[in-house]
Amino acid sequence: MVGQKPTNLENRIETSPIQNIPLGVLLLFLELVLSVVIAGTVKFLSDDLNIFSILFFRYLLSLPLLLVYGLYIHGSSVFLIRQKGVMLARISFGLIGLSCWYLTVIYLTLSVATVLLQTVPIFITIFAPIMTSEKVGIRRFFAVIIGFLGVIILIDPTLDGSFAYSGIGLLFGIGATVFGALMFITLRMLGTRDSPIPTALWYNFVGTIIFGCLAGFSNGASTLEIIADEGLWLMLVFVGISASFQQYLMAKSHQLAPVTILAPVHYAAIPISMIVGVLYFGDIIDLRFLIGTAVIVSSTLYIFVREQTVKK
Repeated sequence: MVGQKPTNLENRIETSPIQNIPLGVLLLFLELVLSVVIAGTVKFLSDDLNIFSILFFRYLLSLPLLLVYGLYIHGSSVFLIRQKGVMLARISFGLIGLSCWYLTVIYLTLSVATVLLQTVPIFITIFAPIMTSEKVGIRRFFAVIIGFLGVIILIDPTLDGSFAYSGIGLLFGIGATVFGALMFITLRMLGTRDSPIPTALWYNFVGTIIFGCLAGFSNGASTLEIIADEGLWLMLVFVGISASFQQYLMAKSHQLAPVTILAPVHYAAIPISMIVGVLYFGDIIDLRFLIGTAVIVSSTLYIFVREQTVKK
């Protein structure tokens, strides 16, 4: 009705949160720490469980907290999605991207996998003009080329076609970055009309069903026996609950601080993964790794800075 005051729920949804840059940076840093720790836990679990079982528990156990928070924020509209076609694309890209990311962590060292994930902005720059009306200039495309040179330095290909790291791991790494970029583009599109909580709920709900079926078909009964015998429940619960906190921390940090401040913070994942990788998995950090990482970070950071300059 005209002149009717908005309800408390409407006030809660429509009112922009107060900016708090230090808290936003802290929340994003905690999200990055969780991300690396989850990846390390997945690497541990992969010795006993297949990827389908790990992903099933990750999606299933991330739902309860997201659902409770979603009901608090949105009430009966917690599952409302306006852009259903874009939502379907986001789910597809997200499921494939996360599967490839976990497999990348399993087949490669944690530090190399994390550095490869930093190339997502490069692929966003490539796909954005195709999927949206966003225009990309020659400078950003030049930065893309530099970024790919950094990847070549990192993986160190030889004349006989071999690499310094597992070929299948690098293939999954490419899949993780490509589909991760596509997922972020669809998230941008969804953000214009849909709230992040309903999109996260649908994404995790569909992931639970799909990977639950795949885990069941791939020796599900024996998987439960392994989990019980090896005492892996605690790790699986940690992965699922941490994933829900991870999604919340990412969204909340971007509410509290502008993206221009938060973008460089994402690179903190690299030293965090290096520390975890060296201490717990025996990762070796050599000069090739450092040079390749520096080139990749420089190119992706320039892409971001240039994007913000064009917007202004």
